[in-house]
Amino acid sequence: MVHHPMHVGMTGISKTYDGHSFVVRDLNLEITKGEFLTLLGPSGSGKTTTLMMLAGFEYPSGGEITLDGRPIQDKPPEKRNIGMVFQNYALFPHMTVAENVGYSLRVRGSSRQQIATRVGDALAIVQLSDLAQRKPTALSGGQQQRVALARALVFEPSLVLMDEPLGALDKKLREDLQLEIRRIADRLDLTVVYVTHDQHEALTMSDRIAIFNDGRIQQIGSAQDIYGHPASRFVAEFVGDNNCLDAKVVSIEGDLARARLAGGQEIWARSSVHTKVDQQATIAIRPESVRITGQDRAATLSGQVSDIIYCGDQFRIHVELPGGERLIAKSSSSLGLQMEMGSPVLLDWEPRDAWALDGR
Repeated sequence: MVHHPMHVGMTGISKTYDGHSFVVRDLNLEITKGEFLTLLGPSGSGKTTTLMMLAGFEYPSGGEITLDGRPIQDKPPEKRNIGMVFQNYALFPHMTVAENVGYSLRVRGSSRQQIATRVGDALAIVQLSDLAQRKPTALSGGQQQRVALARALVFEPSLVLMDEPLGALDKKLREDLQLEIRRIADRLDLTVVYVTHDQHEALTMSDRIAIFNDGRIQQIGSAQDIYGHPASRFVAEFVGDNNCLDAKVVSIEGDLARARLAGGQEIWARSSVHTKVDQQATIAIRPESVRITGQDRAATLSGQVSDIIYCGDQFRIHVELPGGERLIAKSSSSLGLQMEMGSPVLLDWEPRDAWALDGR
């Protein structure tokens, strides 16, 4: 199959239905050729509306959408050469798998021979060649989603859009298909825009992730960027486990900030654009970066074990601090076994593993 990946541009895009409240506001986004970009965010954050504007099922209230520099925001969906995969597979039950996959080519007036060749190629890519003559009702959910993927690939689109395509599948099958979709995207050099609210899926599959909230992109970057360097409290709370402690910034020394918790204990974290002396901040630190230590050092927090949760390969130790804040540390099984509810504990971390972000 011959795919020609497209560069996608969205400039100053907004979407409102009533002229007052905006579902998407002043969105600027560039998607490079062959990139796998995931739009991640809670329900109502604007990610699906953005995808639908790319597809042509919604029109922007303002701004410009381009494919390889050509404006497309006024073109109907069928004129955009874009493949779509939805959560509900929308397969025709009375048609065979091969007929479902070839439907868009028949509508386009392709020859019988061309349809047979393209359908054969698309089914081979999703490993369903032997089921070509089955009806969709005889297939499992995972097989039906593969058919939907083949149908999106068969006319060799320049851009493939996917809206929660694995949302209806069980965990194991979902994880298998995540890897398969990514493998196919790489092999065919597809430009893919993928919508999900599942952060694990986004972290696993993407070249870059755009975190949406309130109609805006809060942060965009690689999985490592977003996981390791959250730009705001929202991102820190939304992606992965993060301890988010309310604190007041006492001083800034170089690129580190010293902040005081409600109970009076002081901690260090990397400063950010949000960090201002005497202002409230959120100190974000991942549980795997919190160390349970026996040494009472300057940067150490004292607390009390409030919960111990066994997770197979590790324990999650919940600790309550004197000011009432709670945080979680991950601990090896051997250390976790020695812990007791209510026992005092000392915690610390490398200051560069924590971030001082915007306050609540």
